[in-house]
Amino acid sequence: MINLSNSSKWFGFAIILVQLFDAAIHIATEQFEPIRITANVIIIVWIIATLTGWIKERFRSYSLAAIGVYLLLNLIFLAQNGLTNPEQGGALRTTLFLLVFLTVALSALFTFRTPAISD
Repeated sequence: MINLSNSSKWFGFAIILVQLFDAAIHIATEQFEPIRITANVIIIVWIIATLTGWIKERFRSYSLAAIGVYLLLNLIFLAQNGLTNPEQGGALRTTLFLLVFLTVALSALFTFRTPAISD
């Protein structure tokens, strides 16, 4: 790992846990949604790449790109599948909104609280 503050590392680990929890929900409820799983993987790869030092130059640019792609994939999913989940009786996709909000909020904190990374 590179020289990140403990709080930055904890933000990173928390973001990974949210993504794993989200993916576990898909698997447990037998609602495998490839576009959402892809979004989770993008965030996990970005965090791991940052924590291991693969991303040093242009950290914020890569961070904003990863968050942007994550949001875009989730918006595409909503455009394709709607704001409600027919498998849950047409209920609003509250869990999706909560997890996306949590991911974006934690990712923004991680991005802007982490100082510029250098060797």
